[in-house]
Amino acid sequence: MYACKLRYLVLLLNELKFFCIPKLYSIGESNKYQPDHLIRNLGGLDDDQFYVNVIGGMQIELAANIFQLKLFFTLKKKNLFKNNSSMSTGINLGLERIFSLLELINNPHKRLSVIHIAGTNGKGSTSAYIDSILLQSGYKTGRFNSPHLLEPRDSIRINGLPISKEDFLKTSEIITNVNSTNNLESSPFEILTAISLYWFDKQQVDVSIVEVGLGGRLDATNVFDNVLSSIITSLGMDHTNFLGDNIESIAKEKAGIMKKNGNVIIAPQIEEKALDTLKRCAEEVGCAKILLVDGAKWEQERSGLASTKFLDNTYIKINIPLPGDIQLENSATAIFAIDLLRKTEKKFANITNKDIIVGIESTKWPGRLQWIDASILSNVLEFSVTSNLLIDGAHNPQAVKSLRTFIDKQYENKLIKIHWIFAATKGKNITEIFEILLNDNDLLTAVDFSQVEGMPWISCYDPKEIIKVARDVKENIDTFVAENLREALYHAYTKCNKEGGLVVLCGSLYFISDLFRLLQIDVYN
Repeated sequence: MYACKLRYLVLLLNELKFFCIPKLYSIGESNKYQPDHLIRNLGGLDDDQFYVNVIGGMQIELAANIFQLKLFFTLKKKNLFKNNSSMSTGINLGLERIFSLLELINNPHKRLSVIHIAGTNGKGSTSAYIDSILLQSGYKTGRFNSPHLLEPRDSIRINGLPISKEDFLKTSEIITNVNSTNNLESSPFEILTAISLYWFDKQQVDVSIVEVGLGGRLDATNVFDNVLSSIITSLGMDHTNFLGDNIESIAKEKAGIMKKNGNVIIAPQIEEKALDTLKRCAEEVGCAKILLVDGAKWEQERSGLASTKFLDNTYIKINIPLPGDIQLENSATAIFAIDLLRKTEKKFANITNKDIIVGIESTKWPGRLQWIDASILSNVLEFSVTSNLLIDGAHNPQAVKSLRTFIDKQYENKLIKIHWIFAATKGKNITEIFEILLNDNDLLTAVDFSQVEGMPWISCYDPKEIIKVARDVKENIDTFVAENLREALYHAYTKCNKEGGLVVLCGSLYFISDLFRLLQIDVYN
């Protein structure tokens, strides 16, 4: 046997992380593990590997051999996950832990007035529209979105702005101490959810706008007995390993946020089966009002002018600042939610049509069909870039269709050469994505994205695998594997400057985050 001891192994980190301990027989006595040993996918552990959940600022002494393990903190073996379906990603859906955690911090969720939003696409922008309208109307808002864009704290917003670093660290310490002291073993997302609800309660917000993390029924945000309204945005095929491999199963999971005697707003659905399932679920739950959104209509698409209906079928004209046809659905859904709110809750009766118009016009939601000015790219790449960069966080077939439609409309369906810069989370159906995106004369640069803070279960496709899949879809496509994002941009724009066309960066919001960091773009103001 390979009897080998670990003596005085000290792990010192500055934040919540997961550490991988390699196979015990391969470890020397003096090994020290630094953040570059952080694993990307807990599902990749062998049966004789372990990981340690480490709370920032705490030193941990670990002594072990192949027969006996002695830990002064939390040690878990891979096969101890209660939900075996979650082992491959480290996501363990369920409500027991979050309810226990919230109870220990005096149940902040029970004192909040909540608009709860689930869906496959459009959750973030719908929440941003609602937030902006309420702010314009003079209300204090809290908003919880996931995933974060640059750092975990930007998931939590008060009046549209992220919680400060100082307040986030203080609140995180409170929640993580409660979690560890009581051995709750809450996931990072459950802890982040608890932080947001605790902070919203402490800040005494008028409305908490809460976006579901994954699914709905078993999501950590599904802790509210009553809500102002439940919203289901557009549904599509995503996270099928957790939610089911057909649209009906996915719809049932999303419908899990609906409440008896509550109001539910259902955005336009691409698939009739999705809409039918959602309506049936709402009826079975016993929702008081089931409101179906028609979607806005373009009046002048180039300028963003559109018209949409209120609950009483009267119309209002709005200027939609976020591009893409999907925003017709998202803005109309948000307006339905606000109109319902002001007609059913006295506290919000003073919201005016002007507040709605200005609120919609003022909405910001970075990383979705966003143009990056060529001058910014020129400064970073240190050569003259001749065209703007289009970026989009599209990461599933439905979102990618919206991206492709937007590009085709922008160029009036002319066949232009597109230089795609692409990265994707492992497990996404990139074959179907490429079938939608790629044309024969396009170019594809594949790269990976950096490890996502607080999400050790997220891993990205190997760029070489991306290229292989792309060539299976379009055999003769021009491809390139980049070492990093800077090289990917440099390569794409070197080609684009010579050959013309459009550069588009897409595939993952985590990838968009890397771009914002590289270009030092301020997304908070």
